[in-house]
Amino acid sequence: MPVLSRQKKWRGVWCCLGAGLLCAGATPAFAQHHNAAATLAVNMSVEPSIQLVFQNHNNGTGAGNCPLSNAGTNNVGLNLGEASVGGHTSSCATFNSYFVVYTIASTFDVVVNKANSNSASYTLQAQLSTAPDAYVGWSVNGNNLNSNGLTSLGTAETYGQAVPQTLQVTVWFLEAAGSLQETITFLATAN
Repeated sequence: MPVLSRQKKWRGVWCCLGAGLLCAGATPAFAQHHNAAATLAVNMSVEPSIQLVFQNHNNGTGAGNCPLSNAGTNNVGLNLGEASVGGHTSSCATFNSYFVVYTIASTFDVVVNKANSNSASYTLQAQLSTAPDAYVGWSVNGNNLNSNGLTSLGTAETYGQAVPQTLQVTVWFLEAAGSLQETITFLATAN
């Protein structure tokens, strides 16, 4: 085989190899990957919060510790039974009679917890939802409650601690017979 024809043959082989290598390195347009980037800016505020719940004092057992309905929440009920100057039917409430007036009382606990707050303590207040009858008095820990404004029950209470609150209802002999019902709002405010 003449040298020139061998060179042409090898030139063709080299051309085919070179074209093959070029094609192998190139990505066809239909197989190219397309990318896109975007950013998301996030903005939010972390707000401090406190939570108030009522719990049974001494597990709602013993004199002066009536069990709460729905204990462990912020919406509870307390049943003090029936009472008169002559006595009472409640096995859990404390009762005192002074001839023309009697008192019936029960203790429960208030627990306030905090989150995302550097507050060291809280203030506790309470208020009646409606004005009491003329011959009925409502108090918590000896602080008379009314419907005109909040009554302070504590100004530097500790978070996470069960703070006993004794509700006392005082009834004078001039009060008409019937059912006594009241809603008391408790308000905890971070100091």
